[in-house]
Amino acid sequence: MQTLNEEEEYSWSQKDSIVRRTGRDILIAVDHGPKSKHAFDWALQHFCCAGDIVHLVHAVSSLKNSIVYQASQTLMEKLTLQALKVSKVKVETRIVEGDAGKAICREAEKVKPIAVVMGTRGRSLMQSVLQGSVSEYCFHNCKAAPVVIVPGIVAFLVADGGCEAV
Repeated sequence: MQTLNEEEEYSWSQKDSIVRRTGRDILIAVDHGPKSKHAFDWALQHFCCAGDIVHLVHAVSSLKNSIVYQASQTLMEKLTLQALKVSKVKVETRIVEGDAGKAICREAEKVKPIAVVMGTRGRSLMQSVLQGSVSEYCFHNCKAAPVVIVPGIVAFLVADGGCEAV
């Protein structure tokens, strides 16, 4: 560590710069719905940078259903091509079996992304409580920072339980 007097001016040089990894890991939870597509598009335009690694995760109830699995593969291929074209990011895709909220949190635990981006249907509080909400589950159980894209606004759920609208 270098100590400077008050009169000295500090300047960064090439040798003093911090070496950091070029890309970040960002997990985006996707499904076949329009809210998920909106969250995916938002993340590519406003959150992802060239060099980042985008982990697309799609949860299905059963991998044994060939029709569902084929539709999921088609979705992932389409989104991968769009991500490569729009943001010039590296894309890794995963189709996982199980409850969506649990599967997303499990993948986030493995990947350790800087953020988990997902859409929400924009249900009322009562509907979310009665029917359940994947984004609500992830907010309470994911160790990574959840970024929930709400129709019309973007809400960053923060660790202290609050919500900041952007």
